[in-house]
Amino acid sequence: GAPTKLMISPPLKSCDKLEISWTTPANTGGLPVNYTLYLDEDYNNPLTVSNNVLCIMNNLTANTEYTVTVVAFNELGEGGNVTGTERTRPEAPSISSLSASSSTQLRITLTAPARSSSLIYKCNITEIYMPSITVTGTKLEYTVDDLSPDVTYIVECVSANGVDSCDSNMDTIIILPIVEDVNANKKASDGFPLLKVSWNAVSRCQCY
Repeated sequence: GAPTKLMISPPLKSCDKLEISWTTPANTGGLPVNYTLYLDEDYNNPLTVSNNVLCIMNNLTANTEYTVTVVAFNELGEGGNVTGTERTRPEAPSISSLSASSSTQLRITLTAPARSSSLIYKCNITEIYMPSITVTGTKLEYTVDDLSPDVTYIVECVSANGVDSCDSNMDTIIILPIVEDVNANKKASDGFPLLKVSWNAVSRCQCY
């Protein structure tokens, strides 16, 4: 008989594996049953599994759909087969840059993984005192508004093709406040010493 209840799933933390399981045929003729697995109908490179009903396929390509065929056989010959398809997990996008376009706005720029077909990207923006913010889509650039200045934000991004990527990428940014130029409405003749204040991400404040 044919194996039944074929299940194919990508392991949680792996982009290059598929876990395959099945149930022994109901009719075995009273003889021990072995199995042959074929990947993508490549009948020249079978994998023989003795008496097991669980197999992990290794060294696959991320974000790729595979067809798996399991054939039962014993000393009398081959029985039936069962076939299924599943996709390996994708890799996460890289975070190319995090930049603040204002004191309340964050821009996230991503780089797609090598195998990016049909992927959706998801980035979580968190900080210790507020609920997380999530942006999702197929684009590689996102803008997040209504953030607080002078706060450290953690940005973690994954990709998904029905299941989340096997990994994630993370970066942090401090959104600095915009400081008003104190010289904007003063002249030297007003009797005030002119003070210029500039902010940057490295030194936070420089006065001269």
